[in-house]
Amino acid sequence: MDEQIARVGGCDVAVAFLTCNNADTLPGLLAATGRGLAEHVPAMPVAYVVADAGSSDGTRDLFASAAVPSVVITHEAPLAERVAVPFHGVPGRGSALRAALGAAQRLGARVVLIVEADLISFAPDWIDRLTAPVRDQKADYVAPAYARHRFDGTITNLLIAPLVRALYGRRLRQPLGGQQALSGRLVEHLLLHPKWDWSARELADVWILGTAIADGFSVWQAWLGPRIIRSRTRTTDLPAMVSQTLGGVFSVMDRHHDLWRDVRASEPLPAVGEPILPETEPREVDVERMASAFRLGLRDLPPVWEHVLAPETLGDVLSLETDDLDRFRFPDELWARVVYDFALGHHYAVIHREHLLRSLVPLYLGRTAAYVLAVRDRGAAASEAAAEAVARAFERQKSYLVERWT
Repeated sequence: MDEQIARVGGCDVAVAFLTCNNADTLPGLLAATGRGLAEHVPAMPVAYVVADAGSSDGTRDLFASAAVPSVVITHEAPLAERVAVPFHGVPGRGSALRAALGAAQRLGARVVLIVEADLISFAPDWIDRLTAPVRDQKADYVAPAYARHRFDGTITNLLIAPLVRALYGRRLRQPLGGQQALSGRLVEHLLLHPKWDWSARELADVWILGTAIADGFSVWQAWLGPRIIRSRTRTTDLPAMVSQTLGGVFSVMDRHHDLWRDVRASEPLPAVGEPILPETEPREVDVERMASAFRLGLRDLPPVWEHVLAPETLGDVLSLETDDLDRFRFPDELWARVVYDFALGHHYAVIHREHLLRSLVPLYLGRTAAYVLAVRDRGAAASEAAAEAVARAFERQKSYLVERWT
């Protein structure tokens, strides 16, 4: 790496790719990235930084022929993550981020843009939208906000985004959105921070976000187009996705409670671009299948849930009407208490944490079914209002979490 950095010399903008066997998607992504850099940052020296998890398909070789100078690093990924690649598609993502940010700092980058290597919808103007607030010294962290269908990304809309909003007090659309831009001063702060173990199996992205907010850095978001991924490695198994995403957030809550315990309410973020209402074109959603999974959980999982859910919460869940879908509701306040009880159960390790996280899936499916039923005959504004109501419930119920957390 020393030789590569000496050859590149330095840069103002570093574009970091975290790669793992992405040879089929990288050519198009590199072409779009190159166009975006030429159009939007033509006067700034640029370098690519690649943190590769031991690709065997020629991924690293593609950067040798790129028009932009590059630093390519191979990092060690845990064996368990190489065998079963996590939802974000990069084994050892925390180590990859550490390696990429470290190389970008040594290059003297004032702006670091992280780009997913399996993204096929990357548009050249994303370069400007994500990096402009950092280049103009208005932001230290810019998160993405994607154009999505209202029934896409319900793990984010009904679970992760409301939880992160309540924890950290910022209204982020996609807390785990993949693409992100960081200022050089935030990168330096993160690399020197004493409370981070970059090899830990928690979500580095959540810790980076929480640290940026807690330590007074300016956080923005950028409205982008649709996010389309093409990957042979990302898991599509719902229990694994819920376990990994929510488990990562819970782990950050557990290890770094100083980042969130005293936060109250939330505020909107400064943004680049105009907010995009969710798409509402007709889409077939198997609500009955989700409701059936919820009913199965009501039948089989109370012996597990009684270790996790408070008695009143469990009683309210078991009393939900499921036989008539037209009448099925899953109240927002109850859903917030359910998630907070799971966070507390994870914190106190009341049962094996993997079992705990996977036992949430039927409850999540029930809540998703209730959301689809509530908005499917209504417009985009109503869908947005329903998601906003969930987030507000998480904020109102946060005292429930804090009072029980020691």
